[in-house]
Amino acid sequence: MARIRTVKPSFWTSATVAALSREARLLLLGLISNADDDGRFPASVPAILGAVYPYDEDVTPAKLTRWLTELEKVRVVHLYRSGPVRYGVLP
Repeated sequence: MARIRTVKPSFWTSATVAALSREARLLLLGLISNADDDGRFPASVPAILGAVYPYDEDVTPAKLTRWLTELEKVRVVHLYRSGPVRYGVLP
């Protein structure tokens, strides 16, 4: 179960975060909210859609994959596999 998280005001003025699309920033906040105490989260598309966008019918797997790629490019998220399961971590 997700823990209560807070986001520092500096999140909004970070040059790294500012370089992201608005949608990728929202995804990052959702991942922060759902990550465990070590910053890890299940990173399959269905898992993220269910946890972060459960009521957003317009968020497609293709869009989510594009936003995850944005987050990975600026290194705020690292995606990896353990066996067949895909995970992510917030470094």
